[in-house]
Amino acid sequence: MNPLTRRTFLAAAALAIPAAATAASTAGSDQDKSVFRTCPRARGGKNAYRFPQVIVQDQRKAKAWFYEDLLADKLVVVSFTSVKGERYYPVLGNLIKVHEMIVDRVGPDVRMYTVTTDPYRDTPEALKTLADQYGAKWRFLTGAPDDVREILAAFNARGSLYGLSWIGNERTGRWLNKPSRLHPLYIAEAVARLGTGAEHKDFFVDEHSV
Repeated sequence: MNPLTRRTFLAAAALAIPAAATAASTAGSDQDKSVFRTCPRARGGKNAYRFPQVIVQDQRKAKAWFYEDLLADKLVVVSFTSVKGERYYPVLGNLIKVHEMIVDRVGPDVRMYTVTTDPYRDTPEALKTLADQYGAKWRFLTGAPDDVREILAAFNARGSLYGLSWIGNERTGRWLNKPSRLHPLYIAEAVARLGTGAEHKDFFVDEHSV
């Protein structure tokens, strides 16, 4: 190897070593990150940073982006159960009554979703059977297990039984939760109070009439 070629080779090697070290460091840091940190988030919306940008599938096999399609700029009720969990801690019977109240008195634009806590077993077909069993008209959601775990983590839902329903208005960024087996009138009241425009009601019902 002549001196010029040798100098050229050494110069190229000197540049390559820091680049390789940087790449290795970046790769290592990516591997150290939790899946809950690496999942992309939606770009817009009041609480877009909080919810994962993942694809979900409902009981009719219709797919949607969880935040952008189902939550953004909407008034929603999000509950949690599973086919197996419904045997031990049933919530759907109560939520049916909630759905009837909010559609009848608040309006059809309120979206209602039930997310499975058991994505390994709850296929769209299994969720359709469950929804049909109760006559539930809203969307039951499942997806890839890692993606569903991201959704559950966003709502702090841990374990196979999670007894809270979350009510949110992503037009205003306001969220609150209620026990899924609370008297349906009080869940509907929370939905009404988070509403805006035509959906807004200062008081859904006189509390003393309950």
